[in-house]
Amino acid sequence: MSAALRRWTLDTVDYGPVEVECPAWCVGHGSERDGETYRGDITHNSVRVKAGTALDDDEWVPVMTACISWAPFRELVPVISLVLEAEGDFAAEDGRHIAEGLRLAATRVEALAVEAIRLREGIA
Repeated sequence: MSAALRRWTLDTVDYGPVEVECPAWCVGHGSERDGETYRGDITHNSVRVKAGTALDDDEWVPVMTACISWAPFRELVPVISLVLEAEGDFAAEDGRHIAEGLRLAATRVEALAVEAIRLREGIA
């Protein structure tokens, strides 16, 4: 067990109090409410990274948010939690900006994948 791990206790619907060891990259469990969370839903999440782009009229278009996520009671290893957000109709002139945001998103997903694979080594 690494010294970087923290312990967190959550009162779950199905198992009562469950103590989990949080890896250093976990931002906490504030969104998981005592007495309303199932054991299998306890999830460690890293800081979310975002990607987007600004159009010519300075409108911000979100493209994606992502983080490393691991539900230790239902997943063997950390995964990438990804939400693609770009949606809508855009002027053809904005296509270059949208493509730029997608390239940025791809770079960030690749970096998260590398980190998730590295983190697996500490779990296996």
